[in-house]
Amino acid sequence: MKKRNKVMIVTVSFLLVVVLLFVGFDGSFLNQKYASVWSAKYIEEQDSIQSKLIAYGIRAASSHNTQPWLVKTIDDATIELYADMDKALHVVDNDYKQLLMSQGTFIESYKLGASINGYSVNVTYHEVDITEDRPLIATLHIQQDTELHGEDSTSGSTYDSLNTNNGDLRVTIDECISDYPGFKYTLVDTESEVEKLEEMLLEGTIIESKDKEATQELLDVFRWTEWDKNEYRYGLSLNTLPTLIRPFVQPLMKILSKDLDSFGESGIKQFKERLEKQTKYILIQRDNPVTLDYVASGQIYQQLVHEVGGYDLRPAMQVLENFDAMKNLNMQFQAEYGKNGDVVWVIGLQEKSDVSTNSNPRLLVEDIMIQ
Repeated sequence: MKKRNKVMIVTVSFLLVVVLLFVGFDGSFLNQKYASVWSAKYIEEQDSIQSKLIAYGIRAASSHNTQPWLVKTIDDATIELYADMDKALHVVDNDYKQLLMSQGTFIESYKLGASINGYSVNVTYHEVDITEDRPLIATLHIQQDTELHGEDSTSGSTYDSLNTNNGDLRVTIDECISDYPGFKYTLVDTESEVEKLEEMLLEGTIIESKDKEATQELLDVFRWTEWDKNEYRYGLSLNTLPTLIRPFVQPLMKILSKDLDSFGESGIKQFKERLEKQTKYILIQRDNPVTLDYVASGQIYQQLVHEVGGYDLRPAMQVLENFDAMKNLNMQFQAEYGKNGDVVWVIGLQEKSDVSTNSNPRLLVEDIMIQ
């Protein structure tokens, strides 16, 4: 009996040491600064209305979670939004369309925050010179609007809908897109059409995952452990893992990720699992889109995130990328699906999950402010 007790004590002690090592390496004990933006308290503690609205803005979706935003305060009612070209992905987004879309998502999320706090927003767009180090995208001016009614300030996230209404999807899309002349959409919702579209989406993911430069670029923006997330506060992460297993999986994945082939195969596997859950697709289209149309398309996407009830929305943009290995598929995709206008967004819809995605690392308000 004594021997058995000793073995048990040694085993438990060993397991405890292993757990502590993993937790220490992962950084699970840290005060997770990157996650603070998701709390209502973070917004409430901001010292000005502009800071509060910017805090809503940085909750927006962005290409590969790079959060390529810079903000300059002009006065109490006015800010300027700039693109942070240091966050550009020069391989998978070599024409910077996704970076521009990310500017639109910020604008729409900022507008949501304004509406919740009783303000309307006047947006002045600027001709964007994407060759500049810090292109000016838009000037945002707020004014109090007594006709607006506040909502729950804890709401709003990257992929979580604020609207739980499960009404007619087409009506919701029509309403979201109606403020943007020239934009159209195609809803892919029959089983045969979904299967046909997903074949191309999977092919695009395979091409991206097997391209060394593209894979390395995406690997460079992956934040594996809580240490990484606190240091960078942007980039992709394993944010859908259950909390209890995250301290163990994240460090292992960080070690294994050094192998580009393994990382690429893992990406393909995860995308296949995602395709199994998606039942519909929205294709956002625009004839001959120009620079500011991509900003506007980002606003449409973020508005859909806020308004579409019952679904999680996930972009699938690989087939729209323009690096060398993807060009042929890109042209085939546009030839097949671009008859109603160039496709600028491919958005997958899956039934809403109870798993929160709000653990994505996020920059803080002060991180994006231009002094």
